[in-house]
Amino acid sequence: MGLIVLGAAAIITRMGQRATPSGHAGTRSGYAEWSPRTATEDSRIVALAKTPAIWALGFVGTAIALLAGAVLVVSEGEYVDSALVEPIVFAVGGAALIGYVFFGAYFAARDRFGNTAMGVAFATLTLGVLGLLAVAVLLLMG
Repeated sequence: MGLIVLGAAAIITRMGQRATPSGHAGTRSGYAEWSPRTATEDSRIVALAKTPAIWALGFVGTAIALLAGAVLVVSEGEYVDSALVEPIVFAVGGAALIGYVFFGAYFAARDRFGNTAMGVAFATLTLGVLGLLAVAVLLLMG
């Protein structure tokens, strides 16, 4: 599984700009026609945030951290007290999952409709529906 994660990260890092529905590669389709883009000097942090290799390293680092936390939780107190590590691992894993779902839905809706408010609405609706499904499953299993 680790090799699959590293392979996927390597492939994603090497991919070029993606095309949007309007045919403008790398731009937001709803604003490509009327919003003049001026070349501005990005700060160092913004330049790093736009680098795919940094995102790939962050993904691999997060995957390794979650894997190490899961191993510590499963080891049943062999290395570290499980009561100390378990809530942290579950909180970080849950935050990563919720963030992935929210921002995935947000960017998909924003690129599809060209409207930031529509992206936020769809992302919030997606999280709400998934939360209701989770509550329904917990009630049915209990």
